[in-house]
Amino acid sequence: MNIGIKQLGAAVDGRKSKMSKQNYDLIIIGGGATGLGCAVEAASRGYSTLLLEACDYGKGTSSKSTKLVHGGIRYLANLDFGLVHEGLEERYYFLNNASHLAQKQSYLIPMQNISEKVKYWIGTTLYDLLAGKRSIGKSKILTAKETLEQAPDLQANKITGGAIYYDGQFDDTRMLITLVKTFEQLGGKALNYHQVTKFVEHNDKISGVIVQDKLTNQTKQFNAKVVINATGTFCDSILDLAEPHTRHQTVAAAQGTHLVFDKHIFDSAHAILVPKTIDGRVLFILPWHNKIVVGTTDVKVEQPTLEPQAQEQEIDFILQTLNQYSKHQVTRKDIKSVFCGQRPLVKPNHTQNTAKISRKHEIRATANGLISIVGGKWTIYRRMGQDTINFIENQHGWKSTPSISSTLKLFGATNEQLNYPLSGYGTAATEIKKIQVERDNYQLIHPNLPYLQAEIIYQTHYEHVKTIEDVLIRRTRSIFLDAKAAIEAAPLVAKLIAKELGYDRSWENNQVQIFATVAKHYLIK
Repeated sequence: MNIGIKQLGAAVDGRKSKMSKQNYDLIIIGGGATGLGCAVEAASRGYSTLLLEACDYGKGTSSKSTKLVHGGIRYLANLDFGLVHEGLEERYYFLNNASHLAQKQSYLIPMQNISEKVKYWIGTTLYDLLAGKRSIGKSKILTAKETLEQAPDLQANKITGGAIYYDGQFDDTRMLITLVKTFEQLGGKALNYHQVTKFVEHNDKISGVIVQDKLTNQTKQFNAKVVINATGTFCDSILDLAEPHTRHQTVAAAQGTHLVFDKHIFDSAHAILVPKTIDGRVLFILPWHNKIVVGTTDVKVEQPTLEPQAQEQEIDFILQTLNQYSKHQVTRKDIKSVFCGQRPLVKPNHTQNTAKISRKHEIRATANGLISIVGGKWTIYRRMGQDTINFIENQHGWKSTPSISSTLKLFGATNEQLNYPLSGYGTAATEIKKIQVERDNYQLIHPNLPYLQAEIIYQTHYEHVKTIEDVLIRRTRSIFLDAKAAIEAAPLVAKLIAKELGYDRSWENNQVQIFATVAKHYLIK
């Protein structure tokens, strides 16, 4: 089943559509990876489904990931073979179903002694075996000379050899928008900037939600047989809303910091995995959108937030670790952007160490019927959705329906090789090219950014754009590639959106001011 732009007929426009149906089988709260995984799964099985996002799709965790599609090779150290096998299976489906957004990526582990050679030979061999018939490439061990030939920017004095294995990488919020489009094509309804403020109950069971449209302040009620809480790090706040007399503590928030540099800082076709930093974490040096993203695994934070701040010591730690492995020594002046993501980890009662908290997902039901899906990671978004719908069918005695999502080609999926940045749209790139011809506009939004003005027009009409932040942070990845350039592009983007939506100059000015405030989080001090 290949869903493409030509199959849409009259284009789906979430911005202009009117709510004609108030009753659904399922309502999903949360427009990130987990929520949209549930939404596509539900709609593909024939359930009438509404998805509600309080801000924009991926505003929180799902736009600020490390951009990995992976089985989790580091979990082998904990002998968690089931978790790794699940990740490898989902990696295969992910890469196959979104070939225009996710690609196979080679990863190189630099090694510094003989014991590491033995350790990583065993680890990568086991990783391949666990992938089985869904393998995407055979791992291999390199000599020191071969390692430096493959990654010449590595510091030679630290290298005794290397290991290459294969995983994937992707563009997270372009993937989210693709899932939104797929969900809509399957008959679902998605609304961003719609915040759930209250639950409706009938006979002591949740039967719907009261929602505030944050852009118009209009209040709406939607009813459903089942409501799903898929809000990631904010899961507990929704649970508290559903059960106000209970204090919920189901999720631990853990923050990962990432720095973005121009590619010449470390120019390699391989992603580099430093498997053990001085404090026992993992560092990735990942080629992405002709830049490199350098980031670590998680550190604990007390409270979740939509716009987490990079801790100064984390920035210094990443710079220090990168300089230990790279020929080219970098400073804060080389950083193009900094971003942080907070991951939702299932919180056990016996430990506060997030490094030991499993990324396994769990599904829980409250006494009044709210279904919460917690934990997990981007790679297994599809499995989380499948497990959630299976759980609901079983719990409510609904007729079991088969899952088709493992082979469901997502909106725009194509094997055709398209030039960047239009490659991220797949078959929908045709529509952007039409806009270029019709408007005689082939211009970039900024000389230091790869994005076209025609993309912004397309996104405004067909991708639920409401603000310039939606465009410069999530529909394009401008803020991640060059925060300064994104700020400079903001007035033009505001003008493009305003022209399409009929807004005035005061709206443009207000949007630029709001964006400047948000963009500060991505600038290095």
